[in-house]
Amino acid sequence: MKFARFSLFVLLIHFSLLPAARSQGKDVSMSGIEKTLQILKSQNKLEDWIYARIDFSYQNPTTHLSFLMDTEKEMWRKPGSVAEQEAWLMLLSNQGYNQLYAGNILKSINCYEQAYNYYLANKLEVAGVADYVLKPWANNYTRLGDYEKALFIQKKTLEYAKRIGDVDLLVSVYNNMAISYRSMGDYALAESSIFKALTQIKPSAKENILLDNVLADIYKDKNEFDRAAHIISRNLLRFKKIKPDFETAYWLLSTYVTAGDIQFGQHNFVLAQQYYEQANSINQVHYQGKRLREQAYVFTQMGKVKLAQGKAKLALNYFNQTLHTLGIQENETKDLFGDNRLVEVFYQKSLAEQLLNKNTQAFKSIRFSLLAADQIRFELADVKTKQRFQAESKLIAAKAVDLAFKLLEETGQYAYAEMLLDIAEHARARTLLDEIQSNQQQFSLQTKDPLFAERTTLERAISYHERELMQNQQDQPKIQNLISTLKFKLDYLEKELSTKYPALSSSGHELISTGAGLEKLPKNANFIEFFTGQDNLYSILVKNKRIRHIHKNTRAKWIKTTITNFSEKYYQHGAMAMMNDPRTFFEQSQLIYQTLLAALPIDTMANLVLIADDALSHLSFDGLITGGNYTPEIRAWPFLIKKANVSYAFSIQTWLRQSTKGHGSQTNFEGIFLTHKGKDKQFIPAVAKEEKAISKLIRGNFYADQQANSKQFHKAFNRAQVLHISTHAYLSGLQQEPTLALEDGAVYLFELAARESAPELVVLSACRTADGEMAAGEGLLSLSRGFTALGTGGTIAALWNVNDEAASVITRGCYQNIIAGLTVSKALHQSKLDWLDDKNQASQNYLPYYWDALIYTGYDQQISLQPAGNPVRNYMIAAGIVLLTFAGYFMLSKRKRP
Repeated sequence: MKFARFSLFVLLIHFSLLPAARSQGKDVSMSGIEKTLQILKSQNKLEDWIYARIDFSYQNPTTHLSFLMDTEKEMWRKPGSVAEQEAWLMLLSNQGYNQLYAGNILKSINCYEQAYNYYLANKLEVAGVADYVLKPWANNYTRLGDYEKALFIQKKTLEYAKRIGDVDLLVSVYNNMAISYRSMGDYALAESSIFKALTQIKPSAKENILLDNVLADIYKDKNEFDRAAHIISRNLLRFKKIKPDFETAYWLLSTYVTAGDIQFGQHNFVLAQQYYEQANSINQVHYQGKRLREQAYVFTQMGKVKLAQGKAKLALNYFNQTLHTLGIQENETKDLFGDNRLVEVFYQKSLAEQLLNKNTQAFKSIRFSLLAADQIRFELADVKTKQRFQAESKLIAAKAVDLAFKLLEETGQYAYAEMLLDIAEHARARTLLDEIQSNQQQFSLQTKDPLFAERTTLERAISYHERELMQNQQDQPKIQNLISTLKFKLDYLEKELSTKYPALSSSGHELISTGAGLEKLPKNANFIEFFTGQDNLYSILVKNKRIRHIHKNTRAKWIKTTITNFSEKYYQHGAMAMMNDPRTFFEQSQLIYQTLLAALPIDTMANLVLIADDALSHLSFDGLITGGNYTPEIRAWPFLIKKANVSYAFSIQTWLRQSTKGHGSQTNFEGIFLTHKGKDKQFIPAVAKEEKAISKLIRGNFYADQQANSKQFHKAFNRAQVLHISTHAYLSGLQQEPTLALEDGAVYLFELAARESAPELVVLSACRTADGEMAAGEGLLSLSRGFTALGTGGTIAALWNVNDEAASVITRGCYQNIIAGLTVSKALHQSKLDWLDDKNQASQNYLPYYWDALIYTGYDQQISLQPAGNPVRNYMIAAGIVLLTFAGYFMLSKRKRP
């Protein structure tokens, strides 16, 4: 009886029938259920007490949600027997279902997560756990767009299905995995999942319909519309032989939706509309319209059909029906929640409103789209998932920026300039900002809570296995699965910490406030922030805490192509192209300067903080030609460095975060120097020269060659105020991870996680340390960025393969200027100018390739370094000076006494 009762609940949850089943009987009043619960409590019947609460909540899942969620608080003891534990598992599952029913997808995820962990912790063996915990849990992550997390759960479900030999479950899981892979754009793995189900399991006729629906979607996304149409037509023919029941009706609904999507993709709008209307009809007949998410999708698609036909008013009607279906009141942000359906419908609604010349309302709608996307993003844990989602959100942000600029032109209202900058900030380096905040907040807590120790252990384990993954080609699937498991545990632990310490989750996930924090900037700060959309490039000048100028260039594609080709030709492959044709370089460099900066009112010798975007991130601006005619005398060229002091930032928000970093009293310098002499890597004699020169300037700890190993590197990182690294750097692995070559092997970017402290300044005197994989909406995923994420105040790094001699001289000069009291960016700036002022250089050495590779990124700061020298000798000299001064004073006073 117990098993039957448990399975009945599983069945009712899976098909969402319990509300209908309950409505056939007499509803139990609140007073009635309280009386029943009191009797069960007096009899100590915890199992029946839990099921009674579940049963009652199904009368109205939304109204009785709080009643269900209060169960743990009202419970007089913890479940003891297996039956009671199974009842508690069912309650957690019901909480997840009811939260989703009420539109609280994030809370629903947490409930299912608790259910799964409870299931594991108590080693429960219950039928149907896949249907009422694992599958809805994974589906929630799919709704959020966190397909990596969904796949992790689906793979766990696959293991469970194979273990118990459930063929139907195997088909369902392969189908869902195909959906996840397809959503990520990995069509090969998506097709592979479907074909595994078709060939290895031999599904039933009904299950073939399910699999073909997804296969048709895959082909549709690949723009193979003929193949997609053939498969979906086959499914429609199958349904002529099947009388739809509760389950197969949903598959028919999905078939009509996919058929509509295929016709929409082929611009057959009338036929697409007909299929969508048939899908909606199935929902009404078989589910009384209670398949809300499916209904919302259909309304949105019908709106897109009308929009494509130029019928904006009709489109708006459908989009408003979507919002009503999802329980969203128009213009009410308090009702918003994280869901891809909302992101899409608000974006489409904005397009329709623009067609109707309702630009103010359109801008509001697109902001709502970004806000809904932001709420999804906050729930994402995996860094790669966040970066992918950030790239997708940037496409919407680009449209929002265009609209804000249009309203700024129409109204002249400064508020639109602020909102434009807000959106630009919102669309860049958000994952980096999260990492900086997380590290700074952990430092500030200074707690001995074992949860933090456990987090550090997990982070280090992930780092170890990721390193193993980079170096081990044999067991990659096994290692990758282990990493996914560890990341999953870390994500759950992060949620525990966020609950216990609200400060850890109190910032970084909301829309940036009006003004993008400009009131916190120093008065003399000048920022130029670039924002690159698909069609337009915007240059935003911020000066004296206000936006002073916004320039729009409508040739974004041409600019990105031009800068990419310019960087590749003149910087990424050596100096030959620049040396062989300096005139062409001069002219192209001047063209880029005129395109990017000439329209902005930049003060002479201003301190400029540049925030690059997209292809502009590969460019060092110091070497751009600001005007004039070509001359063979290269050192006389009008470089930007002669007009302004330029430093860089990933965003205004990250710059502000770096400015609030706690500046400790440490003044120690730690240097890592590798010449690679006698190694398989290229010998770098300039490194030995650099170490010798810097050691004469600065007192500190210097580690060369055999001493410069990974263990010493990590120690140096933890205790240094300034960390200098001079070695080879390169991009490695499938993800093109920036990598440092040390004596005993490589140090990868991800190994720098979970540090206890971070230096004020990291100097990366190596090749391409400011370069890396480009992530849309995030920027270059470079080693410089990695150090910034760990909480460093700033980094000096190279954008291309540096000339060893030039890098050594310029770095040494930079340190001399820091000791003299200049800020870091001014010290580097002056050192570059000194290189150009040296008349003894060979003519080619004045070309930017040689002196412009190193750039400073971060908050500009003064750093106190101890000059080199014999400390005992220095103290003796100082003491001697004091004694001589005292003796002289004594003699003078004695002479004056008569």
